[in-house]
Amino acid sequence: MEVILKLEKDIINKFLVEGNFIEAQPFGSGKINDTYLIKYKIDQKEKKYILRKINRYVFKEPKLMVENTVNVTQHIRKKINLVANPNPTDKVLTLINSKNKKFYHLDENDDYWCMIEYIEDAYTIDIVETETQAFEAAKAFGRFQKYLADFNVLNCHITIKNFHNLPNRINVLKKAINQDILKRTHSIEDLLKNVDNYFYLADEFENVTRLNLPTRITHNDTKINNVMLDSKTNKGICVVDLDTVMPGIVLDDFGDMVRTFTSLASEEEDYLKVEMRLPIFEAITKGYLSEMNECLTDNEKDNLVLGAKIIVFEQTVRFLTDYLQGDVYYKTNHTNHNLDRTKNQMALLESIKKQENEMKKIVAKYS
Repeated sequence: MEVILKLEKDIINKFLVEGNFIEAQPFGSGKINDTYLIKYKIDQKEKKYILRKINRYVFKEPKLMVENTVNVTQHIRKKINLVANPNPTDKVLTLINSKNKKFYHLDENDDYWCMIEYIEDAYTIDIVETETQAFEAAKAFGRFQKYLADFNVLNCHITIKNFHNLPNRINVLKKAINQDILKRTHSIEDLLKNVDNYFYLADEFENVTRLNLPTRITHNDTKINNVMLDSKTNKGICVVDLDTVMPGIVLDDFGDMVRTFTSLASEEEDYLKVEMRLPIFEAITKGYLSEMNECLTDNEKDNLVLGAKIIVFEQTVRFLTDYLQGDVYYKTNHTNHNLDRTKNQMALLESIKKQENEMKKIVAKYS
């Protein structure tokens, strides 16, 4: 309650919103930023906003992150408006100006806050239940990238250095293993050996970099709950959570869709429930390539499945590193939370490896 009162008094009223404040409440299931749903009343109607505090441990230069979001959303909005017969449900995030005429508020603790218009008549999901959901969300991410295909990557800041650099992630993990500050390695020796068996993917990563794949504007967090689905049509209408938008390669975004869409269980659940669902993978591929097939090079298409393996293993390494470093990056609910997430991702990686040939056939079918 104290936090909510502080938001009302010191944060919310710093933004240019009209009407009377009703309430604020925690919102979403994100692991990084603090997010709140804000409700106002104007002319007897309820108006909603999303308020977010940027995690400064993750984003060292929040202003650059905000600038990326503003530039990308303005570019997409122009593209939507230029379409001869635009899809009436297509949406793009709208940031609210602060009273200082900036798209953020800096509080007395040097924390950055952003406010975004809430998208009405839409919903998100945390677990993909149907092939249609996977198709629509993947199509939305593909359309997001297609809108940005002509965006100058030089005008987009790299806000997290080496974000998708697997060799670097592995080096950080090895350092955490050697330091073992919480003396946790002795109880997970079998897991560490299994992880070590996949270090060869760092070489695969290096091979991909030598292909000189096009640098594009990528989302870098293509989870299913980062697509708003229309309440009436169930179509993907808007990509949200643009904090990690920056220059990258499409393998990263496609790989993270596979990572977060295809498993029977979320990354929070028991690894024994995890399995990569091939029909969901096919729906992702069909939806994504329905928008991006003409934009992608042959090298990009040929390595989409490898992208999935690399991203799943990268996330395995990140969860394990955080566990060994004392859970400083991801929010956790219990002592072994990041360890459980690690086992979950390892199970998904092994399921992907078993079905890799079928996955490649599906990519070839739609490309």
